[in-house]
Amino acid sequence: MKDRITRHWDGRAKAYDENVRQVIYSPRERRIWQEIFSEAIGSPPLRILDVGTGPGILSNLLSELGHEVTGIDASEGMLKRARSNSFALQNSIQLLQGDGERLPFASGSFDAVVNRYVLWTLPQPEKALAEWQRVLLPGGRLVIIDGTWFDHKSLTAWRQLWRGLSPLLIMLTERRVPCYRELDKDIKRNLWSCNVKRPDIDIEMLSNLGFKDVQVSYDLDRRLLFTLNYLKHGHGGRQFLITGIK
Repeated sequence: MKDRITRHWDGRAKAYDENVRQVIYSPRERRIWQEIFSEAIGSPPLRILDVGTGPGILSNLLSELGHEVTGIDASEGMLKRARSNSFALQNSIQLLQGDGERLPFASGSFDAVVNRYVLWTLPQPEKALAEWQRVLLPGGRLVIIDGTWFDHKSLTAWRQLWRGLSPLLIMLTERRVPCYRELDKDIKRNLWSCNVKRPDIDIEMLSNLGFKDVQVSYDLDRRLLFTLNYLKHGHGGRQFLITGIK
């Protein structure tokens, strides 16, 4: 299953980068996301691990703030995009291929572990969270951003209309036809995040692992409401941010 998911992201790397890169190339969106993470992790310089870095969105945002950032991803296609983005933005980021559920780092290597839209796609979330906890220093902070992508209750009539209009907005603003490729139905049927209530289960897993001061925030959608990238892609579900301290 993990191999199939990796192949999916390899195949989607170019289109996914085109869909989300606005976050790091738009001054307004970059500022908002940097404010969100500065509030969540504190002031630089910190040693930060970005798990599932994809095209390097978080890695670049955090590097620009003055943090020492390492990005890891299972998909070489995504890492190629991350390298291109970091080169274009002249950010010094260590990027390597690896498994988010089996990290190649010593225990206590990082002040913070962050990820954005990643946990939902990992087959063994408890194992991943335990690994992220292991590589944190005592008192280190975990930051997770994800969404209720598969909660049918959040797929209101308005969100369905929004989803239908978003390709038109992309074509008008980017002069390209957006390409979407869904996960294989068999994978989705067996993926943990498609069959649970989130973020309730996330909070439970973090608490069971012993994370302290676990908090969840639902105000991401409000803060991102008038950013272009959110207008194009925010129809998928309600976003949330979870933090916990080792």
